[in-house]
Amino acid sequence: MSTERTAWLTIAMQRRRFLRLTSLGAGLIGAGLLGACARPPATPTTAAPTAAPAPGQTPAPAASPTPVTAATGGTFVIARLTDTITLDPSRQYELTSPIVMGACYERLVTIQPPDIRTVQPHLAEKFDITQDVTTYTFTLREGVHFASGNQLTSADVVFSFNRLRELKDNPSWLADIIQAMETPDARTVRIRLTEPNAAFLAMLVSPNFSILDSTVVKQQGGTDQPGADKTDKATEWLNQNSAGSGPFVLKGWVKEQEIVMERNPNYWGQPAALERVIIRHIPDPTTQRQLLESGDVDAAHNLDADLIAELEQAGTAQIVRGDTLDTEYFAMHTSPEIGKELADKRVRQAIAYAIDYDGIIQQILRGAAVRPPSVIPSGLLGVTEAEDARYQTNLERARQLLGEAGLANGFDLTLTFSSGGTEVGGVSSEVLASKIADDLRKVGIRVTLDPRAPDVRLADYRAGKLQCTISGWTPDFLDPHGWAIPFGVPGEAAAKRVAYNNPQVADLFQRAARTADPQERARLYAEGQRLLNEDAPFLCLYQPKAQIAVGKNVQGYVFDPVIGVDLSKVRKS
Repeated sequence: MSTERTAWLTIAMQRRRFLRLTSLGAGLIGAGLLGACARPPATPTTAAPTAAPAPGQTPAPAASPTPVTAATGGTFVIARLTDTITLDPSRQYELTSPIVMGACYERLVTIQPPDIRTVQPHLAEKFDITQDVTTYTFTLREGVHFASGNQLTSADVVFSFNRLRELKDNPSWLADIIQAMETPDARTVRIRLTEPNAAFLAMLVSPNFSILDSTVVKQQGGTDQPGADKTDKATEWLNQNSAGSGPFVLKGWVKEQEIVMERNPNYWGQPAALERVIIRHIPDPTTQRQLLESGDVDAAHNLDADLIAELEQAGTAQIVRGDTLDTEYFAMHTSPEIGKELADKRVRQAIAYAIDYDGIIQQILRGAAVRPPSVIPSGLLGVTEAEDARYQTNLERARQLLGEAGLANGFDLTLTFSSGGTEVGGVSSEVLASKIADDLRKVGIRVTLDPRAPDVRLADYRAGKLQCTISGWTPDFLDPHGWAIPFGVPGEAAAKRVAYNNPQVADLFQRAARTADPQERARLYAEGQRLLNEDAPFLCLYQPKAQIAVGKNVQGYVFDPVIGVDLSKVRKS
């Protein structure tokens, strides 16, 4: 064992112990907290599953919740590190709030995990998409009422989407692609887009597209008119109450203490089994485990890999696993001014062959991750088709490429990472950076580790100042478009940060967004990923799995990468 390897393993062991004593939990789920995921481009930015129906087709409506057969009722308590800033559906953009959105509000369409590629009707009973993927028409279900008793109509949909855009808050960009909306009648909504976008249906799965009771929100000072960012007054009320049609209603929120929801007595669908759900702010993972084992909480969301393994061995809890769409990647600047030696594609490829991906996943993440072939996560359209483009660790090939680049004796590289930070999946930034440095030294690359405060590193990365760095990406929606454009199109988000510019890659990804046929979209995304990987400006290190510990008496708890968990299906026996 090399001294470098010993060093990063020592850091890893120390970090695991540190995680038990601090508020830094693993397995954070949902969308949007990691700052690396900046506001996406003006090109169609979209949202959810990837194999949306072809134009004019609607899959069978989502099945109603499974009838409750076990004992019903009771209180379900979730322990987690909460980050809630607001519970206004049109403003929320953190990791905890989607759980509340999924419980208290509903959307036109949804998914049924573990299938995340099929968008299914929900508040809409059917939808129709034009062949040019510019117009989406939704027919609403009959008999849907909000918690207030008001009937849901097409006017509520228009109000909700307009308000999302006009508030000009963090998630407002999601609605920028909507050019116009028409309501021929109370049950029909026709949405025209500013440009073709085959991923728009998937985008509507986002909790930011929750449908609000427009009558109630207006009574509380809400508006969907231009200037809403200055005149809307409903957020304060929505932080303590809900205006949705979901199976639960919000009863109160105290920041960094708890969120309380109760069963909606007026719910139009199958009533929830649980009477009450409480999300408690418990930042310490060890405390979460202790409360779970004592029966004081029913689910622990932020346990690191060691605690999960200990619970499994003890047999004192169930472990729910699911595929996140978060990714951790290694970015290399492609310009000679900043990237220096990295401007040569052969050098970037050499680094791709030098990294021990299996060691990262098996030793640091204890196997709780997968490695997709590119920065687009596994599970999405076009990724399986690109499997053969994945780099495999090959030190001999790495040294050969360095020799071809005139760097047989290696070179000096500065790897910048977030000091004291935690990457997606709960991995210590220091551990991950040390591991990569150790791998690269084996092929003669002399790595200087450059720790910076997380906000400083992120700002410098966004400004394109870093030779190379490790960074995370969390999804705003579950379609490959949400990665293809930011990483593959010049001037957009991640591509801009490393001066990446390959017109052929950009063209393939942009054509995919305008293509209705799922098979052709998959082909375009696969080809774009192959070329992107060949250029190697970004190397996906891993895609973590969610690991949630729940009580042994809990049933129906399934990880959902959009809302965290569908609480309407959870029950305690």
